[in-house]
Amino acid sequence: MPSRLFVTTGCAHAELELTAKVFSALDVPCGHEEIFHTAAFERGGTLFWPQTAAGDASWYAAPVLNKLPESSVVMHQVRDPLSTIQDLLASRFFERETQSRYFAEDFIPQLMDDPPLVGCMRYWLEWNRMIENGSQGGDLIYRRFRVEDFDGHCAAEQLALVGLQRDAGKARRAIETQGGTRLRCQVTLTWNDLPDIPLTAELKGMAERYGYRTERRTEPRAFAA
Repeated sequence: MPSRLFVTTGCAHAELELTAKVFSALDVPCGHEEIFHTAAFERGGTLFWPQTAAGDASWYAAPVLNKLPESSVVMHQVRDPLSTIQDLLASRFFERETQSRYFAEDFIPQLMDDPPLVGCMRYWLEWNRMIENGSQGGDLIYRRFRVEDFDGHCAAEQLALVGLQRDAGKARRAIETQGGTRLRCQVTLTWNDLPDIPLTAELKGMAERYGYRTERRTEPRAFAA
């Protein structure tokens, strides 16, 4: 078992389940939304952490990171905004009547008035911002990584934060077994498809800070023969 508790969190559709499966395959018991889920928050705010669990991978953890014990590790997993937004739209995340939608709206009330595309954009921006801000208070250890960079070395580095040494080669094979090296989403959404509003500029700013390219596609210029 690790020397510190850890939470891997990000947005919904950030491939958090993949990370949970890889860590568990490396003998680091990590659930996927087993500790942090909507029903847990209905128990008066008391979260139960099983002794057999080293960590949990859940987007629901974002609002309560400041409640974690001192020296807990927050692994902030981010995914390309266009991929995430496209998946959120495809799942009709902000159009269906679900507890997950209500949970997000409880913490970002503006989502209730946003059209679906804008809501997905705002959610990616504000949820990641919430994770960054919530990790600053107290004595938490915070690390951010892009799921697109989640390879054997990245997995080993994350687990080293909780005092566990794992071979990068074994971690790579675990990622391959879980399908993490395959293209998981054919992204057709482009930055051109996003509305020309201040929110888009904010979204681009955070995406660029996280290391994603945000060039808007332009029509190719015609050259005379």
